[in-house]
Amino acid sequence: MILIILDRDGTIIKRREFLGKNDNWREEIELNEDLIECLKIIDTKYKSKKIVITNQAGVARNLFSEDRVKEINEYIHNSLKKTNIHIDDWEYCPYVDRKYAESSKLEFNEDYVSEKTKRKPSTFMVFDALNKLNLSLKDFDKIIVFGDREEDDELAKNLNTKFIDVKNKTKENLIKKFTEFVKKN
Repeated sequence: MILIILDRDGTIIKRREFLGKNDNWREEIELNEDLIECLKIIDTKYKSKKIVITNQAGVARNLFSEDRVKEINEYIHNSLKKTNIHIDDWEYCPYVDRKYAESSKLEFNEDYVSEKTKRKPSTFMVFDALNKLNLSLKDFDKIIVFGDREEDDELAKNLNTKFIDVKNKTKENLIKKFTEFVKKN
């Protein structure tokens, strides 16, 4: 079985700066069709579990609430279901670490500033998702992180696994990268 770890913004959906800060956020969501098609092909050939791991610092910046994050995740989840893509769990981190908050010129909600967070590239959200699914990393033959940012690549390194950068990649590019990794021992 393969564990597929997906970033949300810039990966499953096209990147929008702080999606959720505008009331018309539903109109701003655009699925990444190349990734969706890649996932469909993966689903026809492999048994997998898919989890979404996303940092949501917009909550800490008072741009939107945790309820908005959950609402967006549910909306995207339902949109994916319509394309026959099933996500097994969604995890998000609304917090920023104190060191970052104090060094930044941005304003933060103190309720969401913490000494330590579960933000990527930490593996905490991955393990939270696996715990909910009653699984562990040992249950998977392969683990792959799909993302578009350095923090996603770093998450893959922290899990000692493969990262596939989705930026500007076609369905064919994504499938090729995935297949190359799966066929390696």
